[in-house]
Amino acid sequence: MNREKELFVEEENVVAGIFGAFLFSLAGGILWFVLYQFGYLAGISGFIGALAAIKGYSLFAKKESIKGIVISLALAVLVMVIAWYLCFAKDLFEVYKEWFNNGEVDFVPSFLQCVTNGYVYLLEPEVAISYLKDLGLGLLLCFIGAGGFVMRTVKRIKAENTEETETVFEEENIEQEAPSSIEVE
Repeated sequence: MNREKELFVEEENVVAGIFGAFLFSLAGGILWFVLYQFGYLAGISGFIGALAAIKGYSLFAKKESIKGIVISLALAVLVMVIAWYLCFAKDLFEVYKEWFNNGEVDFVPSFLQCVTNGYVYLLEPEVAISYLKDLGLGLLLCFIGAGGFVMRTVKRIKAENTEETETVFEEENIEQEAPSSIEVE
């Protein structure tokens, strides 16, 4: 009986799950970037990115697990940080265009140059504090929003694992108690 059950239990495909979590978390990253352009703090996009990453992991890995939730949240945070940095680079690009139009600088770097070299401007305390506050608040709102969902999912996974363990234990006990041969008198 156990062997039959083992055939129906799908293995967790972690590599595919990581790809799915990253792919789905991009929804939150894109939303972060778009909302930021309109001047909104994009905490809701972090929440959406976290939930989407968890769903993407479970779809691609073909299984929900606590390991999958941790991986999904890590990837959602990574995508949020990337989106935050791209927002910073776009702001830097816009500032250079304004400085060029006012005659303060002789050239405007490309957006790609702002992405690759923008980190230098984050070494300035005034700039860093402003942008890091946005990132910190966005991440905090993400974790507050996703916290309830994550806790419920973890409890459900633990309950399912406990039920599976109990079922397997009961099946093993039944098999051990059954006589191996029937004696006829």
